[in-house]
Amino acid sequence: MTYRTLNNMQAIDLDSLDSGSATRQYPLGTVIGVNDTSKGSESQFVYCKAHAALGIGVPFQVVSSSGGNAEAVTLVPIAQASGAMIGFATTAITSGHFCWLQIGGIINAATGTVAVGDHVQLLVAGVSLVVDGSTGSTVETADSIGTARTVDSGGFASISVVPTRRVAIAAA
Repeated sequence: MTYRTLNNMQAIDLDSLDSGSATRQYPLGTVIGVNDTSKGSESQFVYCKAHAALGIGVPFQVVSSSGGNAEAVTLVPIAQASGAMIGFATTAITSGHFCWLQIGGIINAATGTVAVGDHVQLLVAGVSLVVDGSTGSTVETADSIGTARTVDSGGFASISVVPTRRVAIAAA
């Protein structure tokens, strides 16, 4: 991927957006915006510590933690009425490693069956995004993480996520 910083005040190695590290390189919870020239849009990332191995495009919840340097960690999605931050790894990440998760912009995400324009959501313990409601779901709800930009039937779809979007995570 090709990234260029939007905010020249932060010294971030942009190659680190697509890699993990056994050592912490940046303050956990740091959020940055970059111009993703390969997608023609702004992408947003948060720096955190992986609680387990993270697969490419698999959605994880980002939460606060009081453990040592783990101020921002990943978590298998749990029920939450509002305010959940959802992140997606752009590369495979080893358990316990530090990484940037994409939280906004055009994201290649694991999905169920979706059509262009469907609003998608993440369910409790979900490993992929599903249609928020039913196929043809064109109404955004508090559960909607983004909108499908491509058709998919159980693999990966391009999803548009508004930067800083926070959502509810439903049980089913």
